[in-house]
Amino acid sequence: MLVLAGAVTKLFGLFSSPILTRLVGPAPYGVVALTGTISSLATTVAMMGLDLSYARYFFEGGREKAEAVERFCWRFSLGTAIAASLLAGAAWWWWEDMSGSPGGLAALVAAGTFIAVGIAMATTRRRVRGGYSRIAIATVAGGAIGVSLSVLLAWFWRPDAWAMLGGALAGSVATVAILGVPTVGNLLARSGLDTRQRWELLRMGVASAVTAPMFWVMNSADRWFISAWAGQGPLGVYAFASGIGLTGMIVNAALTLAWFPEMSREFETFGEEALEGIGRLWARLAGLHMVAWLAVAAGGGDLIRLLSDRRFHEGASLVPWLAGGVFFYGMAGLANTGLFLRKNMAPTAAWWVGGAAANVMCNALLVGRFGPLGGSLAACLSYALIAGGMTWSAQSRLFLPIPWGKLLAAAAVVLLAGAVMRVPWSSSPLRSLLFKFPVGLVVGAAVAGVVAPDWVGRFFPWQWFRRSGGGSGAS
Repeated sequence: MLVLAGAVTKLFGLFSSPILTRLVGPAPYGVVALTGTISSLATTVAMMGLDLSYARYFFEGGREKAEAVERFCWRFSLGTAIAASLLAGAAWWWWEDMSGSPGGLAALVAAGTFIAVGIAMATTRRRVRGGYSRIAIATVAGGAIGVSLSVLLAWFWRPDAWAMLGGALAGSVATVAILGVPTVGNLLARSGLDTRQRWELLRMGVASAVTAPMFWVMNSADRWFISAWAGQGPLGVYAFASGIGLTGMIVNAALTLAWFPEMSREFETFGEEALEGIGRLWARLAGLHMVAWLAVAAGGGDLIRLLSDRRFHEGASLVPWLAGGVFFYGMAGLANTGLFLRKNMAPTAAWWVGGAAANVMCNALLVGRFGPLGGSLAACLSYALIAGGMTWSAQSRLFLPIPWGKLLAAAAVVLLAGAVMRVPWSSSPLRSLLFKFPVGLVVGAAVAGVVAPDWVGRFFPWQWFRRSGGGSGAS
């Protein structure tokens, strides 16, 4: 449900691309990318990992404890959100003066930061209650409103970053309104947690308080290096290509939203007995990440050529590497399962610090030589380092029985297919996509057959016929 909602929301952006890229051009995309780096850093600092603690501790104890955890997390995060949004606005105001970027965007940056914290907390509130349908509806509605308003503002008012950020802000407000927030009475009431309990929540979030800025560094360093060495035009092309290359984040976001609260519930209920089932499902979701990478790597370049103005077409070559970064980011998220269940997030923080350092070094070495392609390579390599390191650390602390042989076989099939399908198969982008589609279905089915053969058996009719025929013969 969440993947479908994310895909529909992504389609809104894709369908608006022919209009928006023609109206605003590359430079405003570069400005929006830079504002996003400021706002995302402020948001992650404001959250301090409390959404993770919220999802983990909500299931410990009864209803009274759950409500106390919720009150504390909301009160704390809203307080930090106010401070972080003011700092984000001030940072952008300072940057405007230094760089000559479009003025007046500081207020939008500050408001966007505050609303982003609200979305994260409201989403977690629905997650722990199993309200995934509400999350899906809010995602689609917010995306539709944001994209539609951005296009209208660019067409009838001003074709620049103001239109794009203003539309996005309106969509975010709509998302929070649909998700819902606790009542004012709940927000004003004290949590009821003692000092030790509050510290436990904050301590688990400390790792994320380290991880989140590192994530920001890795998602921002490439943009700042490209802006400094190539200019806002190439940065705009890179930012637009990232919008396509990061499509796999739809799968990542959906799995993260559902995976951690549900695994926490499962582990608290069944303890060590739940690990075999968790490990089996872990491998299947890893296969889903592989198929998502193949879909984006194979079709992303064609989509850029199909949907965007010609000035953006050179970004097509970046898509497979950007999608590779998303794949390894998703694998790092799965690897975090064991550490999350053990409530020991220190290794997570350590590997993210190492990955961020590697990312900055790779950007410094590669962007100057290869331009935007260097930024995409740096992302892929550094996320691969984090995914590998976190998998090793997590398995050493809470062993999950994962079928690594099957996963490696599936990865080899997907990598070979991606190498062949990343280039255009026709001079027409649409025909190229149509030619690739059945091949992608076959490869996806092959991966599913390797990592989840019983799931495949539920969908293919010959399995039903074979079972039925076998039963008749035996009788």
